[in-house]
Amino acid sequence: MPEDPNQHLVFVCTGNTCRSPMAEALMRHLCRSISGWTFSSAGIFAGGGSPANELAIRAVEEKGLDLRGHRSQALLPSQIQEADWLIAMTSGHRDWMLNQAPNRVDRIRTLNSFGSAFPDRDVMDPIGGSFDTYRTTRDEIESALTDLILTVIQPTTSS
Repeated sequence: MPEDPNQHLVFVCTGNTCRSPMAEALMRHLCRSISGWTFSSAGIFAGGGSPANELAIRAVEEKGLDLRGHRSQALLPSQIQEADWLIAMTSGHRDWMLNQAPNRVDRIRTLNSFGSAFPDRDVMDPIGGSFDTYRTTRDEIESALTDLILTVIQPTTSS
């Protein structure tokens, strides 16, 4: 079987129904004209097969994106070892993954760590919040993705 030429980036949160699926959908959209990358999402405590949260679905619909087909998946040990990048929504998620795979320290980071505005801030879980809370989370994720693209994606596509 030939080696996959694509680089793979996994967004990671807790349940894989809000933050990481929103990040995945937004990233796919932002990188739609960039080849050589694939994106997915998973949760460190996700039950398999749950749909995206309805408010997360509505929040990305405002951007013209669709999460209705999303189903949650648990982060597998093989993903931690094989993904080119693992992007955590919180320092807790990052630390959990690093505990599982300390050898991946150079490829496991929090989403906000790529920018200079709030490099130590976690993307807070909107579960239980209002629709405006989901919009705020979506917008924070989208803003941070720009820095991630400039730091990780574009340098590999311009070589």
